[in-house]
Amino acid sequence: MKKFLSYLLLMSLLVIFATSCSNNNNTDNASEPETYLTNQLRADAGSNQVTLEWKEMPAADTYNIYYMEDDGSKTQPTTAKITSQGTKIDGVTKGITSAPYTVTGLKNGTTYWFALSAKKAGQNESDLTKAIYAIPQDSPPLPAPENFRANAGDGEVTVTWDAVTGAAGYMAYYYTSFAMYGKSPETTNNSYTFTGLTNGQTYVFWVQALDSDDNTATGDSSASFVYTVIPSINPPPSAPTNPDIIDNHNGHITIEWDTMSGVTSYNIYIATAKGVTKLTGNVTNVVNEAATLKQAAETTLTNGTYYIVVTAVNANGESAESKEVSIEITDNP
Repeated sequence: MKKFLSYLLLMSLLVIFATSCSNNNNTDNASEPETYLTNQLRADAGSNQVTLEWKEMPAADTYNIYYMEDDGSKTQPTTAKITSQGTKIDGVTKGITSAPYTVTGLKNGTTYWFALSAKKAGQNESDLTKAIYAIPQDSPPLPAPENFRANAGDGEVTVTWDAVTGAAGYMAYYYTSFAMYGKSPETTNNSYTFTGLTNGQTYVFWVQALDSDDNTATGDSSASFVYTVIPSINPPPSAPTNPDIIDNHNGHITIEWDTMSGVTSYNIYIATAKGVTKLTGNVTNVVNEAATLKQAAETTLTNGTYYIVVTAVNANGESAESKEVSIEITDNP
């Protein structure tokens, strides 16, 4: 149960109920609860630096980062405190348009708090996320696993993630409330199936990478991004596997993935920022007519970097996103 309670606390910081790009008055009134940006913010500690990750917001043109050194209280700072006493990295002037972003020049062994806001051109910046902390170290902890996904089944959910270099194993978690949560055994695989779940119940899942020393308090990773899913007696398909970009010429790219039985179509989501989801990507629908082992689709893009995921669809609904792949287009202005 190593660090389990600390990760429950961390999830209370990550699962944020809030407004999106609304006006931010930065008040702290005991009779009116603070509102926070609807987004997940993750902080991976390094040596003298912290790398921040977040999911793209379609309405945002840029993001602002706030950070401050802990004042010794080890208490999460309020919005008013971090905006008035912290350092602001302004996305409007510094060109921060998407994650990841690395904050450098930090002191190892010191706790720092970080928060994020979004901004649309011509509007005030949004409310902030809740502040989360990270502690830079001479020997940094493992990074959080990428491409975490949760695929619904009948009374079960299978979670998958990318391998983390140097990890001795992984532990996946879920909760429906702080009175109902669970965890997997430690596993060296990159997937785990939780069984005995309640159909129709919303579950929130995440995973962490584990170091090789159970007595080390700082070696395990921070929590991955969370993924919310609902088990069902008639679940949607699982996410497509092995997405790849097999051709790239003059802005034309061909995407392929493993075809699946019982699927009527696939959706391709493309965005210009890392962390594309079904909610943030531009979608192209591909009817499943291929009889080959691969299903391919072609689209045309102008110069820039693009991030792509694929989902599968049938009468029961749409799957989770596939693993994300990316491509840089340089030959099509």
